[in-house]
Amino acid sequence: SYVLVSNAGVEHFGALEEITAEDFDRVYAVNVRGQLLVTKHAVQHMGPGARIVLMSSVSAHKSVYRHALYASSKAAVESLVRQLALELGDRGIAINAIAPGGTETDMAAEVTPNYAPHRYELAPEDALRGMCALGRMARPEEIAAAAVWLCSAEASYVTGIAMSVDGGRRA
Repeated sequence: SYVLVSNAGVEHFGALEEITAEDFDRVYAVNVRGQLLVTKHAVQHMGPGARIVLMSSVSAHKSVYRHALYASSKAAVESLVRQLALELGDRGIAINAIAPGGTETDMAAEVTPNYAPHRYELAPEDALRGMCALGRMARPEEIAAAAVWLCSAEASYVTGIAMSVDGGRRA
């Protein structure tokens, strides 16, 4: 049985008036189109028991200042998962998404200040950590552990969901 985990994503922050067609094409090409097409091609080699995990984001569910383009692309990924669960379920293939919160990655290091622009009294890292019940960002291996579980036999009856792995994101 095969497994596909697509950890694709490019960030974008910008005011509505600043978003260009090129920005839209770049973000949606990776975050939505890429994940849809890799899924399309992977299922050609998959049979019953196969598992697919696509990467969404907590931003698909939480309002973040000037983050509409990125957040909407990740919400589109979750919609793909819900829709494809029906079609792929006929083949015995499960598909899910993970919606991580802030995670200690190079991408997060670059964009963390954008997540809390109105909380000037705190350092950006502290503001982001303060939005989470566990008080810290995720480690990459914690997100990977969720993907491993979704691909395991223990998750054999789980399909069509977006699993939040966000440390109890509050804001």
